[in-house]
Amino acid sequence: MRYLYILTKLCLQFLFVGIYSVQATEIQWLPHGSFFPTMYLDPTACQQGLSVLAYQVEGNQKGQMYVPVSLSMQQQLLRMEYDQDTRYELGIQFSVFSQFSIVDVGEAFMGGLQNADYRISAVLNVQRDKNTHYRLSLFHQSSHLGDDYIIRNSITTPTLRTLNYEQLDLIISKKIDMYRVYGGGGYNVSPNTIRERFMLQFGADLTKPLAAFAGASMIAGFDVKIYEHNDYTPNLRLGFGLELAGNTKSPYKILITWYQGRLPYSTLEYQRVHLLGLSLVFNLHRE
Repeated sequence: MRYLYILTKLCLQFLFVGIYSVQATEIQWLPHGSFFPTMYLDPTACQQGLSVLAYQVEGNQKGQMYVPVSLSMQQQLLRMEYDQDTRYELGIQFSVFSQFSIVDVGEAFMGGLQNADYRISAVLNVQRDKNTHYRLSLFHQSSHLGDDYIIRNSITTPTLRTLNYEQLDLIISKKIDMYRVYGGGGYNVSPNTIRERFMLQFGADLTKPLAAFAGASMIAGFDVKIYEHNDYTPNLRLGFGLELAGNTKSPYKILITWYQGRLPYSTLEYQRVHLLGLSLVFNLHRE
């Protein structure tokens, strides 16, 4: 708990010094969107998404189709602008990450809900300049196996609730020309938890506009998460594809994605998996 106290104290000192060192020139209540860039290759990012993936569990030769779907909303409660570049916003986020699986049972293919994760967050975003952003968030997450999966696998005993916890995160994002890099960490603040405490995250992405097509860009990137709970084994996701309608407030991305590591969702997190397929993500919350 000593580490949690130090981390919380440093975060609060940083935020209060920044907020009270200057006087706000504009205050907006319930503003639309958010200025913090979405880390779209993070499987648990607050965005809308649909993927169709080949799902292979290490040690199991039987493959299946995996269809994770994310539905999210966020609302900024307050935004304060101090000068042309410096802004703060306080808001909430809510996401549901549903995962469906389609398996070959011999006579036919059967699909059903495998699991659903729920996450609600309180978020404070800070913009120091147009290319530098900070995000401090505190979230609660719970995870629940789907009835289809429970019945199909004749599960009659409770599963471990290692994905039911609260976490404090700090992420720094920096844009450099066509590139964006980000990194930070988190700490599980649940007082009576069966989940280990520390998490690290970092990644980068590239956006290269296509001169021949207005609003279209080539995109590529990676995201890495490292959890103490998973013995610091990295979860790696790579993506390559196109962003379309980038000149609007609701662009969408079509990507070929590859993932290796522990299953990024659900009480089945203990599985070591390889996921490969097509992903569609879009953000309804961009400023």
